[in-house]
Amino acid sequence: MQKSRILGFIACTAIIGCGLALATAEQTRPKNQLPVPGAQAQPGKPLPSQASAEQNKIVVRRVFDELFNQGRYEGISQIYASNCQVHTRNRTQGLQEAVSEGKGWRSAAPDLVMTPHQMSVQGDIVMVSWTARGTHTGRGNDLAKPTGKPFVIHGSSRFRMANGKIAEVWNDWDRNELYRQIGVSPKVGQLYEAGQDLWAAVTRFFSGHDDDAGESAQPSR
Repeated sequence: MQKSRILGFIACTAIIGCGLALATAEQTRPKNQLPVPGAQAQPGKPLPSQASAEQNKIVVRRVFDELFNQGRYEGISQIYASNCQVHTRNRTQGLQEAVSEGKGWRSAAPDLVMTPHQMSVQGDIVMVSWTARGTHTGRGNDLAKPTGKPFVIHGSSRFRMANGKIAEVWNDWDRNELYRQIGVSPKVGQLYEAGQDLWAAVTRFFSGHDDDAGESAQPSR
């Protein structure tokens, strides 16, 4: 009997000692110290690749919201890389030439609205399908005589991103369809493009730059 009481006392003492040790450890642990999971993402926080994709979408959306729809060009250096190339069918333009042509479309159709629809990301490429609506009531890009006719054009663009900016663009849309809708001969557009290409070539020659050098291959869809 005496031996059982002694064993029970020893067991109780051990349990109390363990409890005191755990309590002391809890009190000495810094209150703001939390367990850090190994490679798990925080709930609700996107992984770095997802964050980059969303940021690239934001940059591309500025092309439609600011440049085409609002006619605001002060943010171009934030949106495009300075050596950006723009490919439309078999034509390649430097950034300055492409921006100048974009301004010309807004001059020809001051009510121009370009709506981006489906936008997806594959690697460093942002792909956008879009619709352009407007009325030919102004002058621009050699469309000298306004016809007052509306137009609706569907197209798509692919933007290659580098360091958070647009480094290259591929546009796919039917320019002849635009001329047909506004009642302008496609020859006017062909003459305009030829004149712009000639002027661009002369400018590159005298400036010592060749924007078309090292033209990139089209990215896979």
